[in-house]
Amino acid sequence: MKSKKIRCIIDIERDSYTNIALDEMFFVRESFEPVIRFYTWQYPAWTIGYFQKYSDIKNENNYPIIRRLTGGLAVLHKNDLSYSVIIDDTWPYLYNQEKTYEAIHNEIKKSLFAVNIICDGNVKFNTGHKDISCVKTFYKDDLFVNGKKVVGSCQRRRGKKILVEGSIHLKLNYEQIKNFANIYFNNISKFLNCKFEINSLTDNELIAAKTLVEQKYNTDKWKGLF
Repeated sequence: MKSKKIRCIIDIERDSYTNIALDEMFFVRESFEPVIRFYTWQYPAWTIGYFQKYSDIKNENNYPIIRRLTGGLAVLHKNDLSYSVIIDDTWPYLYNQEKTYEAIHNEIKKSLFAVNIICDGNVKFNTGHKDISCVKTFYKDDLFVNGKKVVGSCQRRRGKKILVEGSIHLKLNYEQIKNFANIYFNNISKFLNCKFEINSLTDNELIAAKTLVEQKYNTDKWKGLF
């Protein structure tokens, strides 16, 4: 049965491992509910795609490297605003990767316009450029500002659920993030014909994420360091 309400979270800064663990916690737990979360990073860190190698990263600054559940390429997180959309068959394009990419980025674009951040628009072609870094690799419907790619995302499906993780590589202050996120929540709820509810993470959710970090994300096995 499709959900009629989406839980929306404007999260605080968290460490890199917890940020990624929280996405999996929401995605796989039995008491599933659709969640959209915006979050930032306590310190610079790389996230890499599920199938990517750690050795691909030229990590000259020795930043943490965290493997995601989603695919795609490496992303260096510094001042970006990251997001996750974790949803069931409320989403109309559950099994259509391109439509999902287009729809989520289009709603981000509309919401960025609403807070007076001028965007060049969606890129409608693939340049064919290859790079280990996601922000240097261009795909259809990537979002550019002043010629620079600023929004990209990656996906993972499991049954009738989808996890989309992405980043907005614009330096926004707290008020801009809050205003943008609220507009985005409103826009996406209209797009899905659902209600939305804004709240915070619970203590139990943070405990579950901490357990995932200790048992999975911060282990050599998950990192691929056998």
